[in-house]
Amino acid sequence: MKKEDVQQNDDFEDEIKPEDGLVRHWMFLNGDQVRLFSGLAAAVFGVAWCFLYVLGAGQSTVGIVLVALAIACLLVWWGLSQQLQKYTESGWRKDKRSSMRREKIEIRVALILWLFIFLFIGVILLSRWRHVP
Repeated sequence: MKKEDVQQNDDFEDEIKPEDGLVRHWMFLNGDQVRLFSGLAAAVFGVAWCFLYVLGAGQSTVGIVLVALAIACLLVWWGLSQQLQKYTESGWRKDKRSSMRREKIEIRVALILWLFIFLFIGVILLSRWRHVP
């Protein structure tokens, strides 16, 4: 009976601790601010590139760097928005799915990728190898 009460209290607890997951904890503390700043940085870099484009220097090195920074900041903003939306929809609760199942899948994928790499390199090496008498 006591374990059920403790488990129910853990489910409804508002405080998010680092033990609950570092990404989740970091997103709870800093997610909104970083999302805001990355969105603002994307807008500033985009406006600066537009200014250079109007001046005729949009395809210069500085212009290309500004576009790259704007796109990178926009991608960070989008990724953080998706992650924050996922956490807020779940009420900032921990994922109840087993991490063991995910780890097993990750291990299988890693083994298959390494096997593919070794076989691919082995086929290339064997096709180029010539025995000289």
